[in-house]
Amino acid sequence: MTMKKVFIMGAALSVVMSSLAFADGNTSSFPDMRDHWAKTAVETAVKHKYVDGYSDGSFRPENYVTGAEFIKMVVTASGLMVEGSTEGSQWYVPYVKAAVAKGFVREDTVNDKFLKNPISRLEMAKIAVRATDPMLQQPQVSLNDQGVMYTATSKGLVQGLSGGDLAPEGSTTRAQSVTIIERILSTNAGEKLPIDKYAIGQAELQLKRTNMFSMIPSFSGEQIAGHSWSPEKLVVETPDHNYKGEIDQVVAIDLEDSNDPNRYMLGDINSLRVYDGGDFAKKMPYVKDFPKSYVILVKSHTVFNNDTSSYSSKMYGLGMSFTGFKMPNSQNTIINGELRTLTWIFKEKFGDMGAYIVPKDVAAPMGVDIQVYVPAIPPVSDMTHTITSTQRAVQQ
Repeated sequence: MTMKKVFIMGAALSVVMSSLAFADGNTSSFPDMRDHWAKTAVETAVKHKYVDGYSDGSFRPENYVTGAEFIKMVVTASGLMVEGSTEGSQWYVPYVKAAVAKGFVREDTVNDKFLKNPISRLEMAKIAVRATDPMLQQPQVSLNDQGVMYTATSKGLVQGLSGGDLAPEGSTTRAQSVTIIERILSTNAGEKLPIDKYAIGQAELQLKRTNMFSMIPSFSGEQIAGHSWSPEKLVVETPDHNYKGEIDQVVAIDLEDSNDPNRYMLGDINSLRVYDGGDFAKKMPYVKDFPKSYVILVKSHTVFNNDTSSYSSKMYGLGMSFTGFKMPNSQNTIINGELRTLTWIFKEKFGDMGAYIVPKDVAAPMGVDIQVYVPAIPPVSDMTHTITSTQRAVQQ
């Protein structure tokens, strides 16, 4: 929809003007903000004079904010020049023009639905990342949804709901809007914001199909050119076209964190065992005995297998391996009761799940290589190949 078409919707949008005709006040007079989580952000926002309370003395923090209202607040808080009348049924027009001119929003997204309805957390995140990055304000730069949430969480602009849930399609409240705008202003002032590790982990999973790189320090080294992680590399078809597999997710889980949002994926942790290089599975130690560790869970599936004599139908799909650590054996896996290298974990017998355990303090002196392979039956090649190589991570 063109800007001209948008600006003739005044009558339809006049209703949202009432929520912007605020009374002059402060948070101390807002009875509904006294114990609210966003009290501090709202106090600051009121001082910045881009938001205020209602005429009845309330702030109504859980009321939803429309796209038009959010744009008005961002433009005002950012001090952008607004030209034209901000009164009457088309009050929003100057703010939208200013936001488009600055590159905070794209003209083709400012349509009837966006302006009239509660703004989603995803659309709010798009505005936030553009408002804090001049490069993203350029008209030729496009944003994809997964990338936006990852950028927004990485910068601390967006934090998750319960358990890091991003809820990208969820509606944005007044309290959330004010909090995000205060983070925009802080970022533009050069401040470094705290990040929500759960939120960035969930955003990374959605964007990259893994959260390893944000979760595990030994995997956080710079990725080597030509060997960077990409979801496209997680699909493998054999040259004979008889087998195709795909890795759906590679999930890092912090065993020391009982609130890790992905912990449930492991099922009964108390029953999982660690491969220690020995010969007797039932004598191997339990995962629960090494809480200062991460589990790497590889979730994979077979797309098709047209030759079960060459490719196993008993495995869960593509396999993944990691090199750069000491090869687990009976001498170096567990020393004096401590896990000392990356190794496999299993439920009842070795190889019955695609998962690894890696101690938090383990080092990978030469960096980490990540390989994928097909479940080939010898002498057929398993096509093991490196998809990602990282340089040695700098320990903080």
